[in-house]
Amino acid sequence: MSTSKRESSPSSNKEKQLLALLLLNLPHVTSTGLIIDELWTENPPKSAMTTLQTYILHLRRFLAESMGISARAVAKEYLVHRSGGYILASSQVDLDVDEFRELERRAHKEMDRNDFEGAVKSAESALSLWHGQALMDVQAGQYIQAEVHGLEQARLSLIEAKIEAELALGRDRKVLGELSTLVTRYPLHEGLNSSYIRALANSGYRTRALEVYRSLHAVMVDQVGLEPSAELRGLHEAILTERLPRARVGHRRGELLRHPA
Repeated sequence: MSTSKRESSPSSNKEKQLLALLLLNLPHVTSTGLIIDELWTENPPKSAMTTLQTYILHLRRFLAESMGISARAVAKEYLVHRSGGYILASSQVDLDVDEFRELERRAHKEMDRNDFEGAVKSAESALSLWHGQALMDVQAGQYIQAEVHGLEQARLSLIEAKIEAELALGRDRKVLGELSTLVTRYPLHEGLNSSYIRALANSGYRTRALEVYRSLHAVMVDQVGLEPSAELRGLHEAILTERLPRARVGHRRGELLRHPA
């Protein structure tokens, strides 16, 4: 949110959580019922409405101080009470998440039309907006947790799309280190494992590529009770028979394929 050049945030965890909720729910009014459910889950205190009004008052003071205007002006123009809830004036809000979503859409569209250079640039610009996990310093209830999960999934999908574009451009060696880290973090993500196996094989590391496949196969059978996808099995066969195609474009992106979690 654009306020002043200095970085600041509310000192209270509940007020920070409330501000995050209002921002995530833009451009809609956030109902008091949703706010109470987010802040206190299933056990709101009897004084929840009064306490919420206190949090709103403190947030308005915080915004007034940050923006160099009066709390009265904030109440009229920036953090406004509407029937049944509250809303931040969307014309005054500038969020990294909105810029990320726009760049994400652009990158996927560029992938769809095989503009791999453009997709890499758009994806890298979007991913550069991330500094750690989404809302990592915000206490999260059910609504914010769902939003954070969605953002993290979108980020992972974009990382996978960027890597696909790099592979389509023949930059297999460039992405080996990144893929090694990613498959360690997401051991059951078939798309990332497929990209890693392909990049290894295309970089001359066929033995290592086969080891990664065997490891994935063992983990999937032991932990999930499933065989790897037909695509991965075909990739394994292609490496064994030295019939590996260069590019892998157009498969399903951004999915934790067949992973029950």
